Amino acid sequence: MTHPTPAEQRVRRAHLSATILVTALSWLALVAILLLVAGELPDRVATHFDLSGTADDDMARGVALTMFGLVAIVLPAVLLGVFAATRWWRGEWARTFAGFLAGLPVGLSAVFAVVVLANRGAASPQEVTLSPWLMLVGLGLAALVGVLVALVLPRGVARPSTAVVTPVELAPSERASWFGRVETGRPALLAMVAAVLVLVLATLASGLWWLWPVTALVGLLLVAVTSFVVTVDASGVTWRSTVGLPRGHIPLEQITDAGVIDVSPADFGGFGLRMTPGGLGLVSRQGSALQVSHGGRRFVATVDDATTGAGLLLGYLRHGEHARR
Repeated sequence: MTHPTPAEQRVRRAHLSATILVTALSWLALVAILLLVAGELPDRVATHFDLSGTADDDMARGVALTMFGLVAIVLPAVLLGVFAATRWWRGEWARTFAGFLAGLPVGLSAVFAVVVLANRGAASPQEVTLSPWLMLVGLGLAALVGVLVALVLPRGVARPSTAVVTPVELAPSERASWFGRVETGRPALLAMVAAVLVLVLATLASGLWWLWPVTALVGLLLVAVTSFVVTVDASGVTWRSTVGLPRGHIPLEQITDAGVIDVSPADFGGFGLRMTPGGLGLVSRQGSALQVSHGGRRFVATVDDATTGAGLLLGYLRHGEHARR
């Protein structure tokens, strides 16, 4: 493992300090509001509103305040810890991702604070109304903070250059296959499990039956994007989830290049199956990854032994060039 350079240490310190500071201030502001107005809230707190601002669902006061605090504190903390482990301050999207990590706790705290303040002094949840514009103000505040943090932070540290890949030599009649696996690491799995548990707790606390199918669907989706198999052969590149779906294929005739790059989940906005402008990623960790260029787009997969997979693809591309001559 290489030690960070002084330049990277400065960038790391700036990104961590900014995101942790904003997150802590958001928590403190929300907790202060909850403590100040808790005694002025009705026994049941209005927690959901329709588009007209009329309350259409409520929860017991203690349960509601606990859930608000847990979601606003635990979720940003888990994400901050997980992505700090992946060193998000590396790469071209470092500042954007830091802005997201800073804006998220601000947005959650603002939304929950608005809901709590709307309930202040009400005798029952039926009396509570909430203008949708106030919710938008909270989200706008989150966006503003995120943009400001992204602007003031230094650019991300440049990633190592693409590794040199030697094409695999193939005889005219020879065929070979390579298989790689994308397995989500423990930090990401813990974050996903924590997210599902928060949904389960919210479902149990609210008593809303329709949240159970939503929770089950989220759990199924997480299972479907935590493990993938990537195959390189004479047909091109094929990938699929270990549960069968989602899946995809890139024909060899569409591939223009293959290589190995250093990648971070922050480059794709998270773990699992990720779509970005001009690309698709199967991202389970930071580090080396197979990159396949095709039709102006790129496919990235954090497989082990990516060098061999890229070398075999280059070998097939070279084999195809010789066959066309």
